[in-house]
Amino acid sequence: MGKTASTTLAWSFKSELSQDEMLRRLEARWPSVWAISDSHHHGDYVAGKLTPEAAARIYEDGPRFVVNLRFSSAGGDVKRQLLEAQQRLIVEVLPLVGASDVWPTEPLD
Repeated sequence: MGKTASTTLAWSFKSELSQDEMLRRLEARWPSVWAISDSHHHGDYVAGKLTPEAAARIYEDGPRFVVNLRFSSAGGDVKRQLLEAQQRLIVEVLPLVGASDVWPTEPLD
């Protein structure tokens, strides 16, 4: 049995949208299911699958938002899989949620 590659990356951003508005936009334009869930440590978050190996969680963090990209792969071209997930998040998801002033940050969980 091979090793599983896993990591969590994060970006901080501003948006004029609420989490409910983000959810509506993502549900209307994204092929997989998005939902609002609750974190005991960081409050509500919007979550959805980006690729078979990656999921995103968008948390409110004061006046900004933090999106965590959770990645886990049991094999294949792990570098390509991670790059594909990052690209989908940055190029497709962040514009849908009205993200601006985006920069890398520490994951919230």
